[in-house]
Amino acid sequence: MPDMRLFVAVELPELWREDARAARGALERNLTSTAPAAPAVTERLRWVDPALMHLTLRFTGEVDYGLLGPLQAALDRCGDVDVELSLGAAGTFGPASRTQVVWLEVEGGPPLAGLAADVEAAVASTGIAADGRAFRAHITLARVHRRASKEERRAIAAAVRALDPPAVWRRPVAQAFRARSIALVRSHLAATGPRYEVLSRHGGGGGGDRAGG
Repeated sequence: MPDMRLFVAVELPELWREDARAARGALERNLTSTAPAAPAVTERLRWVDPALMHLTLRFTGEVDYGLLGPLQAALDRCGDVDVELSLGAAGTFGPASRTQVVWLEVEGGPPLAGLAADVEAAVASTGIAADGRAFRAHITLARVHRRASKEERRAIAAAVRALDPPAVWRRPVAQAFRARSIALVRSHLAATGPRYEVLSRHGGGGGGDRAGG
């Protein structure tokens, strides 16, 4: 069997996907009002389909098919999942002139950090190489096209910084939700974009839920 491209994630409620659509609209309005060549700058953003959004806890990359069972068993041992999550402000990583990703922060406090640590330990127990990067809870809203200039990247970062707090562009009621499980997901890459396949769910009580089982 070929290797599989896997990640562990929290699946999002539909209301958060609606919030992501609202954030995109707010950011596009900011770009229109603040960037001199707004249409060109907006075209440099490759928006993530809200249907594909998730909160990644651990990206494993390519994994040998033989490790699937041990990885699922290790994730089962993480125990029950019960973490309250809420959406935070929009942001970007790194210097403005090198902006590559626009994201929405996910707030979950120590329980979320603890869940990410448990997942990391579970993945490491199977022999998969450690990630080495600090966990930063976020949902990817858009990626910046590689052909974007430094000036365009600065304009995007400035528009993100100027974005109103979530309470302004979101629904009136805060959309916090309680995560009760995590998912092991396989990513299928294609020219038309990625397709995600949930292989199993863990932490919901009663053991892991294997797809097709």
